[in-house]
Amino acid sequence: MNPLLLKAGIGVVTLAAGGSAALFGSAAPAVAYSSPPVFLDISIGSPAHLVAKGAAVQVPVTTSCTTPDHSAYVSVSITERVGKKTASGSYNFTVSCVGSRQTNLVTIASGNGLAFAKGRAYAAGTIQSYYYYPAEETTSGTIAIKS
Repeated sequence: MNPLLLKAGIGVVTLAAGGSAALFGSAAPAVAYSSPPVFLDISIGSPAHLVAKGAAVQVPVTTSCTTPDHSAYVSVSITERVGKKTASGSYNFTVSCVGSRQTNLVTIASGNGLAFAKGRAYAAGTIQSYYYYPAEETTSGTIAIKS
């Protein structure tokens, strides 16, 4: 038999087998079902409170996660227009992923030397899985800052 014909014959058998698997389904489990579950959720509470005459704000950050390595990386930033200038700061931390909601009171210092003030600010947050990068969840919105 000609080797070229033998290869063509194997290709036809492979296509026929693949077509029947597509038609009747596969016995192998889907990748999503055999992979460990990852769940990530974050929310930033309002109001935040001024600390040290506006040098920082304390804001409640609620997270919930389930990851194979039981931890996740969280980043929170606050930006506020104060007069004609902008006060801003950010804070990064790690949370334990225990599968239930947990709230951390996070203190974010102004990173640019301008004090935060009472009013409205933009808050953004991200929670990321170390294990399944780039699995992440984000949130953003306006929060109140009070004394």
